Amino acid sequence: MEAAAESELDVQAYRRSLALQQIDMLSRLAELGMQLAEGEGARALAAQARGASQARVAEAPAQAAEPGSDAPAPAAVAQQAGLAFARYARLVQQSLAQRARAADGLCARDKVRAAEREAGRETRRDRHRDEVEHVMDCLISDAVEDDDIVDDLKAELAERIEELYEDEVRVEDRPLGSVMSGLACGLGLSEEWHRHWAAGWPSAPRPARPAGSPAAVLAERARRRGTVAAAVERTIAAVPDPARTPGLRAGLAVRLREADVGELLDTECTAIAADRLCRSLGLGPYIDVPDSPDTG
Repeated sequence: MEAAAESELDVQAYRRSLALQQIDMLSRLAELGMQLAEGEGARALAAQARGASQARVAEAPAQAAEPGSDAPAPAAVAQQAGLAFARYARLVQQSLAQRARAADGLCARDKVRAAEREAGRETRRDRHRDEVEHVMDCLISDAVEDDDIVDDLKAELAERIEELYEDEVRVEDRPLGSVMSGLACGLGLSEEWHRHWAAGWPSAPRPARPAGSPAAVLAERARRRGTVAAAVERTIAAVPDPARTPGLRAGLAVRLREADVGELLDTECTAIAADRLCRSLGLGPYIDVPDSPDTG
């Protein structure tokens, strides 16, 4: 069980969590050190002031020193407090320096990941557009019987998509279901979309990461893996050339064991995950619509 749990670990998310915990603990350590330093500093200043006062009294000719006092000399107290203050001050400085290094490391990793995402933006945008065009084209063909109306709607769809993806808005970062729902509404096909198609591409397709006990997380990941595998298997079964089926199934088995698929299953719904697996196997876009709402 422990080995299985380690194999399912999201290393990047775990490293980020550790970095954030480290920054939080160093902040608390710096705050505590600062409180201690302030206390010792105040004690040193008070001892110095008391020593100066005693020195002035000793200089007065009419005043005699009090005999038998066992209290430590103010100079000794000031020295001890000063040394403690210096130790706590170094603790604060070290904590702040380590926190700064941890924050710099976290920012550097985030910048690298952001740059990687930006580098793949064009590919994601093209894939996003292809999926939207394909599904909306199928919707129009299924919902409308008049060929002339079909042609008009597809021409209008082409214009809307062209405008949508020429905009500076990062359309590829929006859920596919949200984009398709808006287009269907603009084309007057909102009812058909929500009745027959919306379940396959929900407006919020990213499910929550599996949570709970290690056993519950493993069970949920197994469920998602099985659902996505079954969806891709249906696409493989529909391939016209049966000779390709064994190779495609073997390829799917390999893909399901690769690290990137674990992250995909944790963060995307069934339709998105199945689509990406289908494309990676050379099957083209995934067009199977689930019978029940797709919650990931």
